[in-house]
Amino acid sequence: MRRDWNIRTVYLYLVSFVTLIMMIVGTVQTVDAIVTLVYPPPLYYPIPEAPKIPTPDQNVPVELLQERARIEQQRQEQQVRYERVRLLAGALALLAVALPIYLYHWRKVQEEAKIKLAGQ
Repeated sequence: MRRDWNIRTVYLYLVSFVTLIMMIVGTVQTVDAIVTLVYPPPLYYPIPEAPKIPTPDQNVPVELLQERARIEQQRQEQQVRYERVRLLAGALALLAVALPIYLYHWRKVQEEAKIKLAGQ
């Protein structure tokens, strides 16, 4: 079967190809984001040290430093969780945009192929 290449056919194939690549990238990013959410990498939290040489203006109790470290650790964990969810949402959005565009254009390619095959 010989295919007639016109501008419409090239356009349909090109858009189908690009959106297929977008779906592959979106799927990989989605799987990566889900794995990162389910099994997060260990986080590094520096341990605050008490001031070496206390001066009158550095009279900070150790308990206060530990409380600040705990609050900072919680803040960092929330930020990391937010970033992971944001990456997952971005990957799913890529899939949600690419899939309908791909399906539409690929169906048009298939319809044209059927019409040309029926016309022979």
